[in-house]
Amino acid sequence: MTTTRCERQGQDEIGIINHEGHDFAALGACVHGREITAYTKLIHRQIVLTSWCGKTMLDCRNEVARKFRSGSLAIVFRLTNGRFIVGYALEENGMLFRGELLTNITDDEAKRAALRISDNFAQIDAEDEANFDQDVA
Repeated sequence: MTTTRCERQGQDEIGIINHEGHDFAALGACVHGREITAYTKLIHRQIVLTSWCGKTMLDCRNEVARKFRSGSLAIVFRLTNGRFIVGYALEENGMLFRGELLTNITDDEAKRAALRISDNFAQIDAEDEANFDQDVA
């Protein structure tokens, strides 16, 4: 039997899966300064940011700045007073989102920042995949 649970440690969430009597843990959703790690959930054609355990962290107007062939997304979440959370999600439903809070910028600047962050994370992901393939070989 497999069970899951979450534990909070300050702003960090630890996701724990118990499978056949063994616990496996990983960092879940967290907020560190301006950096945000969360998970996407598609609700009524809008992307919501959630914790690993599914609790809503952010539900506000958002726009996909670009959808890549891989299925990953550059997303802009619009807050009030010229604030945005911009970042990169692997897909629109149930996948990892990494981003940051930006202030005093325009919509166009937020979109450019989301694309820049997406490019950076896509490069990191590609390098990780290549390193994984080398380790397996």
